[in-house]
Amino acid sequence: MNAYDNQLPAGRAPEPGPEHVPTRKGDPIDLAASVYEHGWGPEPATTGTPPTVPSGPVVPEGFLPRPIGPGPSAVRGPWSAEGPGVVPPEAVAGPFAPAAAAPAAGPFAPAGPFAPTGPAVTPASAEEPGPLPHIGRKPPAYPAEPTDIPALQGGDLVGALLPDTVVDGGVLGRTTVRAASVRGDGHRYAAECRQDAVLVVRTGELLLLAVADGVGSQPRSHHGSHGIVRLLTKQVVPKAETLLAFLRSGAELDFASLMSRLIAAAAIELAQEAERAGHPPKSYSTTLRALLVPADPAVPFRGFVSVGDGGLLRLREGGWQNLETDGGDEGGTLISTRTDCLPEAYEHARARLITDTRPGDVLVLCTDGLALPLLKEPELQQWLGERWGREVPGLAEFLWQAQVRVRSYDDDRSVVCLWEAAP
Repeated sequence: MNAYDNQLPAGRAPEPGPEHVPTRKGDPIDLAASVYEHGWGPEPATTGTPPTVPSGPVVPEGFLPRPIGPGPSAVRGPWSAEGPGVVPPEAVAGPFAPAAAAPAAGPFAPAGPFAPTGPAVTPASAEEPGPLPHIGRKPPAYPAEPTDIPALQGGDLVGALLPDTVVDGGVLGRTTVRAASVRGDGHRYAAECRQDAVLVVRTGELLLLAVADGVGSQPRSHHGSHGIVRLLTKQVVPKAETLLAFLRSGAELDFASLMSRLIAAAAIELAQEAERAGHPPKSYSTTLRALLVPADPAVPFRGFVSVGDGGLLRLREGGWQNLETDGGDEGGTLISTRTDCLPEAYEHARARLITDTRPGDVLVLCTDGLALPLLKEPELQQWLGERWGREVPGLAEFLWQAQVRVRSYDDDRSVVCLWEAAP
């Protein structure tokens, strides 16, 4: 959640200018001093003859190293009606041309109960990765890649150790998951840490997926977002079998009642962590969205719980549906802008079951860094719909796609996609 949300229309931030030039606070580590003065290792030996470096070429003359690997297949041109194009082996010449793949046969060919059952994963492309794409005629004013690196400030190790980007995923039963959390252009420009969090965790036969968005106006909201997904997992694990029973039977009221109690317990523990660290609980303010998915493919129900803004969307047969529309929004284009935040507003948690899941659906759980532009920009709907509505991308390709840029939307972006395979 961006710090500018209270001053400008939802999801939009001012263009970078002199007033947004990041200020670098002093680093507590003296970078000019030797690392040995900080006690990080033994003093190097100062006597003896230094090792000599052999002369001559390191790589044998005439040797051409083989390319490491392909880039995201999303940089290809539009897919044909027959699906993604594949470069035939005969089109690649030279000593490193790939051999033609023979059809799987023999005792080790995939067959029987151990054959792959989930959605097919997009094959890798022979293209090199290109620059991050953008939607609209004008590219965003911020740089497309991280520039300055957040420094350790005020002893906040959590903020200093958070990576710029996280990607995750896997397969459970007949569902495939892809997840990513990316620091927004605004936070990159100001050398601030990522305030979003993403979670993919399995407990027994239950999959827990979550995203959380730290409130930008609060100084330690990244503690709140990463803390709440951890503490929610702690609460869900001992109740996993009970939650599974509710999902199997479609007991929505029982599921909602139990999840509300688990959210409250996690929020109270998060507030206690803030107080023990000497900070007011409000400084940890964060939103939360979570999906609970059974591994059993015979169970069509998915549990959903949320506090605050964000998005839950569904991509079905090429069209986008907002599963959190307001009552008067027949077209499904509005998104909730409620400002309820944990740990304080745990009594406003909303929990329900998604009961109309179909094979081929893609559920998209996201923070408002993606939800706002996705619902407001038809071109982004088309761009992502064409890619996520066909085959499941690989992890690197999914990350590349999830970072598609839209001018004036510079907040952190976290998203979890769940592909439902055909039985």
